[in-house]
Amino acid sequence: MEKINNIETSLNTDKPPENVDFKYSVQTTSSKSILPTIIGFLLIITGILAILNWMNVFSLDINTLGTYYDITQLQQIYPNITSEQFLGFIQTCASIGIIISFFPILGGILAIKRKMWGISIACSIIGIFSIGIFFTSSLFSFIAIIILFISKKEFQKKF
Repeated sequence: MEKINNIETSLNTDKPPENVDFKYSVQTTSSKSILPTIIGFLLIITGILAILNWMNVFSLDINTLGTYYDITQLQQIYPNITSEQFLGFIQTCASIGIIISFFPILGGILAIKRKMWGISIACSIIGIFSIGIFFTSSLFSFIAIIILFISKKEFQKKF
């Protein structure tokens, strides 16, 4: 009852009450913005789009290769190349592209957790080379790099 009277009197004056426990009444405001979360989702979408693109390229076979690429023009430069060799080259590039596409996903997870800013930047830079569907992955990675530099202070310093 005494605390209630103190609170009532303190509301009427500008002076804080003396016997009131403020341990549970103090609320802290968070200074975290939504930028690292946006970066994370951009990078995860980048990785998923790039994986889908490279899986589509990897799934080409000899019959469908001719609809996407004109081998005769390549054979004018390299007369000894066959369709099978070109398909092997394309599938090797697709395999490398799939591996590269996992880096933006890693960078996105780190950005959402607000950890390891440098690795997030590196994964975003690698994400530029993941290409994706109509170069959307490269564009999303570039946007993520810009936002990463803006929100550098929100990441933890230690590993």
